[in-house]
Parts: sequence; C-alpha cells; structure tokens
Amino acid sequence: MIRLSATNIEAYRRWSANPDTEVNELVDYLLKRTEPTEAMEAGSAFHKVLENSAQGELTTVESGRFLFDFTEMDGELALPDIRERKLEKPFVVDGEPVTFVGVVDAMDTTTIYDHKLTAQLNPENYTDSMQWRCYLDWFGLSRFTYNLFHKYQPAREPGLYKIKEFMPVTFYSYPDIHSDVMNVASGLVQFIKQYVPELIKEVEHGEQRR
Repeated sequence: MIRLSATNIEAYRRWSANPDTEVNELVDYLLKRTEPTEAMEAGSAFHKVLENSAQGELTTVESGRFLFDFTEMDGELALPDIRERKLEKPFVVDGEPVTFVGVVDAMDTTTIYDHKLTAQLNPENYTDSMQWRCYLDWFGLSRFTYNLFHKYQPAREPGLYKIKEFMPVTFYSYPDIHSDVMNVASGLVQFIKQYVPELIKEVEHGEQRR
C-alpha cells in the first residue's frame, strides 16, 4: 500500500519537468527529510489564521511567531463554512494498491479553495499544477479556486507579513482530468518502487501491516 498526497504528486510533476533536479531531491522530499523554510512555516501559520477566522473583516492576527496584517489588503474574501476537509480514497495504480490522501483548505457544494501566501501574484504558475487536478478528480467537483494573497515583509520588522492584495484564480474540471491524474500518479508509483521502496507498506488480509 502506498499513500499518495496531491502535494507529492505535484512535487513529482515538477521534478519530472526539470532535467536539472537530482533523484535525491525528490527522495528527500518524499521521506520528509527537507527542512522547512521560513516561507513554509509562515504559510502553515497563515493557513491556521484563515482556518480559524470568523466571517467578517480580517485585521491583524498573530499565529505562532508570525503577525499577519490584513488592514491594507485590496479585494474581498469570503470564506466557506467547510474548512480543512480531509479525504482518503483507495485506488489501484499499475497493480499497486494506493490510497490518495489530501486536505483542502475550504470548500462548498461546487468549489474547492486553496490559500497561497505569495510574494508575487502569478496566476500562470498554477496552470500546470497537479494539485487542483487531483482534488477536482478525487472530490468530483467542478471548480478549484486558488486564493492568492500578496505578501510584503518589512525588512525592519521580522515576522510581520503585510497582506497587500487578494486575487482568486479559478480552474475547472475537464473530461480527461482523471486520466491526467492517473498518468502522473503512475509515474510517481514507479519512482517510489525504484527509489523509495520503504514507502510501500505491505497489505495482509485486507489490512495494512504496521
């Protein structure tokens, strides 16, 4: 049994698209050997702010060692009531039992939402992503919206993130989305079997052996 997350599938796609990356880079990522950067820690803290916020205007919120200031943000943001929805979906990829796993930031009856804290608003950076494809395929919904939050970090105030602008970027499901997801997932399964076999957990009598 292999557990595949949407972020792992996207990491494999990015790795495959870059001929200069080494095998060990993806291996370390899959084994969670990569040390989190400040940007990654700030992103996690920012997600907690949005997960726990009530409807209404966001002002200045502290989360961990970070302070997020929304007072100058341009753009209106509506947060659905359903947040941090988890999914586990069993499947078979190239004869290998697989569980697709993921957590979406928020969702409603038609749309999945993912929050991104970013230094640049570049919607085209997300066009090729497998993340939105995976979630639309797995949840069976029609729309995926990235909520892009443009951040500014004053040099003299470490830990302060000023949110300057909010931009939603939406992608839609299409007829071949499942085959596209499965093709990349298949490549990742083959990579794991060759380079990271310790991620394969044996299944015995229908139950995972620990």
